[in-house]
Amino acid sequence: MKSRVIERFKFEAAHAVVIDGQAEEIHGHTFRLEIAVEGPLRNGYVIDFLQLRAIVEDILEQLDHRNLNTFFDNPTTENIALWIAGEVEKRLPEGVKLHRLRLWEGDENGVEFEF
Repeated sequence: MKSRVIERFKFEAAHAVVIDGQAEEIHGHTFRLEIAVEGPLRNGYVIDFLQLRAIVEDILEQLDHRNLNTFFDNPTTENIALWIAGEVEKRLPEGVKLHRLRLWEGDENGVEFEF
């Protein structure tokens, strides 16, 4: 049996993606993030919701209401998602691993990574 915990978040940020060597106009989005982690049940849970929320909110605080071009050479949704994933993985407790990450750029465009 696999056990997973899922949490959702959102943050606001601006970016100008570089496409074919040209940066588009800077513009903003409401990014929506979904994180799923998995691990064994210990004392009836995989990870406390509040612990996972604190981990991710600490990471997103670095991006919220910021120009993402100051953090990334090319702030595509994929690059942002992979950075978030790496930061989450560093902070998860032993035995808990990142299973899936979805990052939506607005309501219609998103990326998904499974680990």
